[in-house]
Amino acid sequence: MKINKYITWIFSVLLLTMLSCNEEDISNPVLSDTDLKVYFWGEGDNLTGLAWEGYDVLIGETLDLKLQVSPKQNTSIQWVDDATGEVLSTSLEYTYAPTQEEARKINFIATRPSGYEKKVVFNFRGNLDGFTSKINEWQSVLIPQGTQTGTFTVEFDMIPSKNNIDVIVGVLDGISTTYSNNSCIVRLNPSGKIDAYDDTGYAASNELAYHAGVTYHIKMDIDVVTMSYDVYANEQGGDIIEIGKDFKFRRKITHLDYWSMVAGNFNISDPGTHRILNMEITTHTQNQAPVFTAIDDLVVAEGMTLDVDIEAVDPLGGSIILEATNLPRFANFTDHGFGKGTLTFKPYSDCGGCDLGLHDISISATNSAETSNLDFKIEIMDPNAAFDVKVDLADATIWGGGSVDASYTKLFGGHVATGIGGDDHVVGVMPFALPDVPAGKKVKSAVLKVNVTTNNSWIAVEYDVYAIAARATAEVLPTDFFLGVFDTDPNATGIQKSFIKNGDAVGEFSMNDASGIELATFMNSQYQNGAAAGEFLFIRISANRDDMDTWAHLQFDGGESIATAPILTVTLEDE
Repeated sequence: MKINKYITWIFSVLLLTMLSCNEEDISNPVLSDTDLKVYFWGEGDNLTGLAWEGYDVLIGETLDLKLQVSPKQNTSIQWVDDATGEVLSTSLEYTYAPTQEEARKINFIATRPSGYEKKVVFNFRGNLDGFTSKINEWQSVLIPQGTQTGTFTVEFDMIPSKNNIDVIVGVLDGISTTYSNNSCIVRLNPSGKIDAYDDTGYAASNELAYHAGVTYHIKMDIDVVTMSYDVYANEQGGDIIEIGKDFKFRRKITHLDYWSMVAGNFNISDPGTHRILNMEITTHTQNQAPVFTAIDDLVVAEGMTLDVDIEAVDPLGGSIILEATNLPRFANFTDHGFGKGTLTFKPYSDCGGCDLGLHDISISATNSAETSNLDFKIEIMDPNAAFDVKVDLADATIWGGGSVDASYTKLFGGHVATGIGGDDHVVGVMPFALPDVPAGKKVKSAVLKVNVTTNNSWIAVEYDVYAIAARATAEVLPTDFFLGVFDTDPNATGIQKSFIKNGDAVGEFSMNDASGIELATFMNSQYQNGAAAGEFLFIRISANRDDMDTWAHLQFDGGESIATAPILTVTLEDE
C-alpha cells in the first residue's frame, strides 16, 4: 500500500514537470494590427462583396446585422453614415429601418490602437412596395404570366402624390418609350379626374375625382382579340365606377406582354407622381391553341440514350407550359420554359428485354386556356436484332455512256457491249447511311437485298458486289465505277462474286451468309478508321469483265421504288 502511494506521488511530480515544460516551450503567435478580420457573426469573412451589393428593405421593415472582428481585444467599432460622417453605432450590431425611399451608404469601421482600420462599405436601400412613376421617364414591367393573346384582367392600386397631376398606367406589347406604344391606358388627368384612352383620345363614361394620398383601385378587363377593354375604378372603400366600356385600343395589337407607367410634366415646377402597387394579372383565355413542331415515330436500341427536343409555340406569342403524362419508366421530360423541353429516353439494358416493344408518348402544351397534344411512338429494339438500312433515294445512280447518269435513278442496269457503241450501262452504285452502333457492339452481319426486274444476256455473265469506303456525303463519284476482273479495283473491296448470274429468275436477291459477314467486316473497319453514323457506305453491283464479250442486260429497282428499294439488313453483336 505504501509502495502504491509512493509511485502515485512520483507520477504526479513527473506530470507537473512535463506540463511546466510545455508551457515554456509553446507560445501563441503574435497578431499584427494588419491581421484584423471582419466577419458576419458565426460565418466566414467573405462579407465585403455582399455588403457592397447591398440590401433592399421595404419601408416599415427592419434588417438586423451582427458582425464580429478578430482580434476583438482593443479594437474599436463604428457604423458611420458615409454622407454626413455621423456615427450611428459603436456596437457590432446594426439595425437598418428605412422610413422613406432612399439609397444610403453606411461604413463599418474597425480600428486597432495603432490607428490601422478595416472598413466595409454597406449599401442600404429603402423601398416601398410596388413602383413610383418618374417624371418623363418610362418604366416598363414584364407581365409575369407571359404574353396575353385572349382575355385577361389587370388590377392594381395607385396613390397620387398631389392633386391635378398627369400620370398614366398602360398595357402594351413591349418596352414603352411614348404614350402611343400603349394599347390600354388609365390616367389621372390634370383636371383632377380619372379617365382612359378610347381609340383616338381620352374619355370617361362616369366622373371620378382623385385626391392626393388616397388609394384608388383600378380594374381593366381586356380582350386582345377584339382589341377593346373595360375600365373600372373606385376610391378605397367607395363604390365602383365604370370609367369606360368597350374602349378601343390606342395601339392596335393582338398580343400584350408589358405594363408601363410614367408621370408627365403638366406642372413643371411640381408635376407630381403616383405610386402603383398590388399589381395582379389574371389570364382567362388565350385565343389560339399552341402548335407543336412535329416528331416522327422513333426507334432506339435497348441500352442506348436518345435526347429529343420538344417545341411548341403560341400563334400569337403567348406563354406555354409543357407537360408529359404517363411516360414509360425509361423516359424523362424536362420543361425548359418558353415552350421548349427535352425528352430523354434511356431504356434499360439489363432487365431481360423488359422495355422492348412499342410505347406511346404524349406531350401537352397549354397556354392557360387552350391545350394541344403531341403524340408519337417510340420502339425499343433489341440492340442485336436485325434492322434495315434503306438506300439513299437521291444519289443512287448508274454509270452510263462513259459518265455518271444522275437522271437514271428508278432502275440500275448492267448493260454491256464490247462492239460498236462501246460500253453502256454496266454499273449501279448505292449509298447507305452508316447506322449508329452502340459502344461495346460491332456489326455481325450486313446482307444486301435487291429486286431484279430484268435479267437478259446472250452469254454467261456474273454480277458481283463491291463495297466502297465511307464518305461524309451520299454523292456518287466517277471513281466509284469500275470495269474489270472481280476484286481488282483499287478503290473498292470485293464482297460477293456471282451475286446474280444471267438466267437467274427475276425477283428478290439477297447476299449469302458468308458475304454478309464479309460486308460486316468491311463496315467495322470503316468505324475503326474513323467513320461515324450518318456518313455513307457505298455498295456497287457490276458485271465481271472476264465474262464479257458481248451484250447483257440487268435491271433492279432503285431508290425511287419505295416498296422494293435496295436494303441492307444489319445485325449487331458484342465486341
